[in-house]
Amino acid sequence: MGFVEKISESKSWKLLLSIQRLVMVVSTVTVVITLALVVLARHVFHYNFLGYNEVIIVAAFWMYFIGSAYGSWEESHITADILSQFVSAKSKIILGIISKIIQILISIPMVYLAIKMLSFNLKMNPVTLDLQIPLAFPQSAILISFVLMIFYSIIYLIRDINALKQVNKMNKSKSY
Repeated sequence: MGFVEKISESKSWKLLLSIQRLVMVVSTVTVVITLALVVLARHVFHYNFLGYNEVIIVAAFWMYFIGSAYGSWEESHITADILSQFVSAKSKIILGIISKIIQILISIPMVYLAIKMLSFNLKMNPVTLDLQIPLAFPQSAILISFVLMIFYSIIYLIRDINALKQVNKMNKSKSY
């Protein structure tokens, strides 16, 4: 069993995915229930909730960003990879390696910017207007998601490099 397989079969990996799923479910349910309660209160009881939009924004931050990290784990992001339909298996692996490197290179500055934003929020402690929710809470989802995206990209980069080595090894054995 290789390095990547050991990681993906570990309890820590499974726990991380379970936490992500839980956050996605809780945040999605929070958005749906909040919207339902607002509609019910406004149109049935003629009552208007203050701050409901803040709850939805906080939940949406977590839902979207952790969902993005989960999409990185699934490798299910929307791609325009028509080129991979016309190339060999080895070329597909090489395209995957290039893609992972680009993902990592783009995510690193995002982590840096997220750290700067979060440290500013922790220092200045801005809050939402009605419910006084610290902005550091929803915006921490940005940092967490980009760190997870880098983590998954690195793991899958290692996997793809190992796959490329295997293909090269098989090609060498066939040529003899």
